[in-house]
This record gives sequence, C-alpha cells and structure tokens, in this order.
Amino acid sequence: MLASCTSQGEAKLDSLLNVANSSSGKNLAKIASSKDAKATAKSMLEHKREVWKDDPVQLVRDLREAKRDYEKLRAALSGNVKKKWGKGEMRLPESKTYVKYTRQYKSRAIVNFEQGEIIVETLEENAAASLKNAIISTLLTPEDPASVDVFSDSAVKTDSKSSPFLLGLVLDDGGKEIATPASAASFADKLLPAARTRRIQTENGEKSVRFVTFAMIANFEDKKAQKYLQSVRKYARQYNVSPSLVLGVIKSESSFNPHAVSGAPAYGLMQLVPTSGGREAYRRAKNQDIAPSTSYLLDPENNIELGAAYLSVLTYDQLDKVGDRASRDYCVISAYNTGPSNVMRAFTDAKGKQRFEQGFQRINSLSPAQVFQTLREKLPYEETRKYLPTVNTNRKRYYSIDKTIVADDNNPPSMP
Repeated sequence: MLASCTSQGEAKLDSLLNVANSSSGKNLAKIASSKDAKATAKSMLEHKREVWKDDPVQLVRDLREAKRDYEKLRAALSGNVKKKWGKGEMRLPESKTYVKYTRQYKSRAIVNFEQGEIIVETLEENAAASLKNAIISTLLTPEDPASVDVFSDSAVKTDSKSSPFLLGLVLDDGGKEIATPASAASFADKLLPAARTRRIQTENGEKSVRFVTFAMIANFEDKKAQKYLQSVRKYARQYNVSPSLVLGVIKSESSFNPHAVSGAPAYGLMQLVPTSGGREAYRRAKNQDIAPSTSYLLDPENNIELGAAYLSVLTYDQLDKVGDRASRDYCVISAYNTGPSNVMRAFTDAKGKQRFEQGFQRINSLSPAQVFQTLREKLPYEETRKYLPTVNTNRKRYYSIDKTIVADDNNPPSMP
C-alpha cells in the first residue's frame, strides 16, 4: 500500500460518535445514505476543490482529519468487537480480508481473498436462523461501496443494482452462480448441516460460536482477475501502462478484494491513499487537485482508473529519467509503495534535488538486474524491499494480457 502505516490501540465505545460528528464522518454518512452515492460524492468533491483553492490551509486540515477519522472508525469497531467476541477473537477488515459484522456485532463474515476461504459465524442463541441469514447476506453483498459499511454492524443493502462481490467465485452444487435471494437461501440450507461449534472466551465468560466454512472455486485466482479485466484493459490503454502491471499491483495490494481497507489509510483494489497517490492520480485523471473520498476510491471502476493513472504519473512524470524500461518498471513498482524519493535513497545519500539527480545517474549506470538487486537490498523500508519481488512475480501471471493492448508507438506499455 502507499505510505503504509497501521492504526493500533484499544477503542472507547463513544469514539464512533465522535467520528459521526466530524465533517468527514458526516460526509461519509451523507454519501452512504444518498440515493445516488456517486453523484453526491462528486458534488462534495467539487465543493471541496473550491474551498481548497481559496484556502490551502484547509486542505492540510482536511487531510489530517481524514487520517484521524479512519483511526477513530477502526478503534470504535475494535472496541465493539472486543466487547462481544473477546480480545483473542479480534477480526478486523484488512486489504486482503473482508470482514463484516451484523446483528449487534454477534454475527460476522470473514472472506479471505488470498486463500479463497469464507467463514460465517454467529454468537446468537438462534444460531441456525442467524447463520442462514448471514450466509445469504454474505453471498449477496454488492460491490457497491454505498451498500456496505465494514466499520459498523449495519445490515448490508443487498438490493443494490451492483453485482454481488462474490459472484462467480462461489458456485452452487450445479456449478451455477449465486445471484438471487432464492439461490443464496438454497446454498445456505445445504451448507447448514455442516455447521460446527467452538467455544471462545469473552469479557462476559465463555460463549459458543456456531460457524460454517466454505471455499471459493478452484480457479478463483483467475476468476477474480477476470471480473475486472475489462476495466483494467480500458485504463491501461488510456494511461499507457501495462495491464499486467495493473493486475500485478491489484493482486499484491488487495488480492482483488473490492472492499479493501488498511491503516495508511488506503482503500480499494489498488489500495490508494487519498492524500498522496489518490490525489496525484485524480489530478492526472480529472485535471483537478482533489483528494478523492473513501466512497469514490472503494468503487472498483474509479479505483482501477486512479491506480492506472498513478502508475502513469510515476512512469512518465516522476521517474521518466530512468532510461531502461525494465529498470524504470522496478523503480515504479517500488515507488507505488513508498514514493519516488525513497526509491532514490536506495541509490544515493544525497538530499533535495541532488537526491534525484544523483539517483537517476546511478540507476542509469546499472543493468536492470543490478537495479532490481539494489532496490531489494537498499530500499529504506523492509515492506518495500519485499513489495518489489512480490509485484514482479504476480504480474508475470498476466503477461499474456499485455499482448491484447495496442501500444502507443512512442511510449509502449512495459514488458520486462
């Protein structure tokens, strides 16, 4: 993720109220309750842009507030989960794992997009009925971010026009997709006899958890990518970057979890941080200096566009002085995680403008293999040192897709 950091700490139960009373908390609520969430988010972004243009200091305040609000939301969720499930059973939403609580935090769904495993469980006394409802809700959860609030126990709005986020990843006994309440209920009925019980220790003593586990289809990795392939091709062509690079970043960042959130805070398939990569990408894509909202970034189409746009900014604006295309790709991948300045730190101890001048000189004196090895060994953060080989390996899975894009003669998409 971009500018990664993790929020920690115990939650107070009233911290969610504090978020709701803050300006960005109110904005999220306004967007979520709107009949046209996209239009509402766009209108609010336009308003923010005018405010920031007249008062640049307000931009700084808003950026800091966005970070604080995310931390408060996560802290409030942590407190509610701990109260019901106990400290040892803390499960919170992450970049590659969708976690959604409902029914006063007594039921939850955990979808591991990396492992292809789904767990639905409940603490409620009427376990069979609660478990069935939770399974149905999980299967029909839309991709639409306005339908899902992962930081509260609010019910999922399954009446959205958006397709279920697990569509095609879980099939019934007949190998058919589960897309309707009837098919989801039938699937749940067949799954319930396999439900098991385990005991957990909570703040109020020992409790029974009734749960079911089921898997995504065998080729779920390929199916996940196929769901977004049309958008990836569209924006890879528009911003002149490799589809394999976009898909490699998505797999590495979120494992194709459309509701991905993490502590930077970063959102969506390509884990964009609104105040850094998200803002630069929005400027490239829309020619407006705006930090996109959480709701905007959690929309898969928007996220892929801005992710591709940010890769384009890195490739053709910030790291364009790296001559060899394979070497530049390695630098772009690393910069997506940690920023261009930190990439230069792997090649020079210089500061300011000298850092980039000396960094580019050093990079251009090395072979692509030497650039890769230097980044692996000398990037300032361990996360980024691991990130480069991860993305580089993941993108190889999608190299064949690059051949479907007609390259611009002057700046062809990269294929190291």
